[in-house]
Amino acid sequence: MAVYKTAQREALLGFLRCNSDKSFTVREIEQGMKNSGSGVTVPGESTLYRLIKELVESGEVRRTVMGNSRTFVYQIVNGSDCGHHLHMKCKVCGKLCHMDEQESREIMEKIRSNDLFEVDSSTILIGKCSVCKD
Repeated sequence: MAVYKTAQREALLGFLRCNSDKSFTVREIEQGMKNSGSGVTVPGESTLYRLIKELVESGEVRRTVMGNSRTFVYQIVNGSDCGHHLHMKCKVCGKLCHMDEQESREIMEKIRSNDLFEVDSSTILIGKCSVCKD
């Protein structure tokens, strides 16, 4: 399927890149884009769902579940760098944090050296972020 670089797609990617440390529901993305003051026409909700689906399928955006709900949140992937480290996901707000590459390597090697398990870099550790743990 052809990927068209429409103004709406580029505006969505721009918003997600500017907020790469956060994850959002589609409605939060829509509201955030409206409040950004960028002057770009914000896509409608159905267009956002279609664009997000395409970005998830292409690997540019990661989809995770917020807490124990059925709500999905979306966050931009940091390019090819994202495949070389572990991630930590907040079970309260859904924020996805990138673990330092060296720390990730040490954890994966420690587990591997004990012949317990082989962890790959797509592993997500679940816990609470610094904001939600209090």
